[in-house]
Amino acid sequence: MWLQALAAVDLDLSFTSGKDFFGATQEMSEEFRQEVTYQGAFGKVGPVIRRKRPGDEGTISFSAILLRPGASRGMASEEKLRSMTDFDVTCKRGNHIKTYTGCNWSRITIRSTLDQVTLDCDITLPGYEEPIWPEEMD
Repeated sequence: MWLQALAAVDLDLSFTSGKDFFGATQEMSEEFRQEVTYQGAFGKVGPVIRRKRPGDEGTISFSAILLRPGASRGMASEEKLRSMTDFDVTCKRGNHIKTYTGCNWSRITIRSTLDQVTLDCDITLPGYEEPIWPEEMD
């Protein structure tokens, strides 16, 4: 059996805040955090209690090529993204599609070369998600 990796055509990143638009994504990463603490007890060597708590935030980082104005619904400049607050981000990796609500950008960088203009962005995902109970899992 030949292993086939996900490629750029399998990635999609779109934003919703009034009107939809998307980024021609070159690369994308989603990061989630959790806090893990250990606690000892009197008379015991080593930890006896472990606590896990989902982190207060996650991050989506991506690079997108800025398209010429009028190129479909694509991102032609950073202005629209900069003006958005509490927006939805839909990430697609192959068949996996996830929409995050209440997002805000925390960093936007524009890189210009002779070939293309690229936007790099970090988006903060809002805090705590409810746990998935076993009966709700697919």
